[in-house]
Amino acid sequence: MSIKILHQVGHNANWNIDSFSEEQCGDGLILSPVHQDMPHVQELSQSLRRRSLFDPQYYLPNSPKAKLSTYPFFPGQISEVFSTVNFLLLALESAKQCVEFQIEQQFEGIIIPARFVDQMTTQYFDRQEDLTVKPFLTALAAVGGSTPVYLTVPITSAMLIDDGFQQQLLNWATGFQEISGVYILVADNRPTKQIRSSAFLFAYLKFAHELSNAGLSVILGHLNTESILFSLIEGVTLTFGTFENTRMFSLDKFIDNEEERRGPKARIYLPALLNWVRYEQAMEIRNDNPELWDKVYTETVHSQQAIAAAADPAFNQPGLYKHHFLCLAEQLKELAGLPVQRRFDAIRAMIKRAAELHAQIEDMPLDLDPHGNGEHLGPWLDAINRFYRLYLKS
Repeated sequence: MSIKILHQVGHNANWNIDSFSEEQCGDGLILSPVHQDMPHVQELSQSLRRRSLFDPQYYLPNSPKAKLSTYPFFPGQISEVFSTVNFLLLALESAKQCVEFQIEQQFEGIIIPARFVDQMTTQYFDRQEDLTVKPFLTALAAVGGSTPVYLTVPITSAMLIDDGFQQQLLNWATGFQEISGVYILVADNRPTKQIRSSAFLFAYLKFAHELSNAGLSVILGHLNTESILFSLIEGVTLTFGTFENTRMFSLDKFIDNEEERRGPKARIYLPALLNWVRYEQAMEIRNDNPELWDKVYTETVHSQQAIAAAADPAFNQPGLYKHHFLCLAEQLKELAGLPVQRRFDAIRAMIKRAAELHAQIEDMPLDLDPHGNGEHLGPWLDAINRFYRLYLKS
């Protein structure tokens, strides 16, 4: 079974669109109404929309974000004063309009949205069904058709790690005959950019594997470099994004924050290290140890332009992100072409090689910042080894 790669679109959507359309990087896009208003989505080419999905983003139904207000079916728009009680009376109308929009735009599939609920409670399921799932299934039944339908499942890492709640999630998500697949987003409140919990990664791998085994198509949203690990799930659709809020799911982007934030330092994705490294530290490796640089760096036209520029790149320039798209897509493409046994062996070897290269950087000596070092690699290896032993080993 093939693996698909979709751009998780966010701010500066044109960077993703250009990467996909002009460089044939990835297989399509997941469009984001919090970042793209309705006219902008409607103006996209038909050929692009047909290979993409639209995430309605009902996660925070009363979000004040301006671009969401351009969609008349968004909960905060269809109800003059949003409350759960008010919206329940209008949920079917919201569903009808949202389904109609997705059909009219000829997206590759239809996504049933969901509210983000962070409490580990059995009410999670009742709330989702009442607010979106049942109204959307009713609306879909009225229009018919054979377009694939995806159920959004927004959860927390704690929900996944809890075996009992994960089983409830599995029972619920596999209980709708009308859906073709699931679109999973996991909020993980962690202090590091890379996931360093083997328990979380193992639970996530297991959850995706069980859903796939149940015959559902699985889309894993808002992934970072750990998408390499999830290529172990046959037939999975993986995502990659630009800024960090497209590579880690949270509600931050749906909330108005008046606090002035300092822009992050520019980082470059170094495929052999399986990590993003602060640009100035990457240049220290390049300048002080060219032989090691050749081992960790993969050249693209975008990275070469950034390095050749008179000034160091800033975090809000497209070059290093487009470099990341090309590098990660190539890594995933190579893995997708392997049988699952060889794929596991290749990922395991990639992690071990990355750990060796990180050790060589330390020996320079150079201490990479806490987000750019290799401390995630041990937990990654532990997670895939356990997953392989329990679910893939024949």
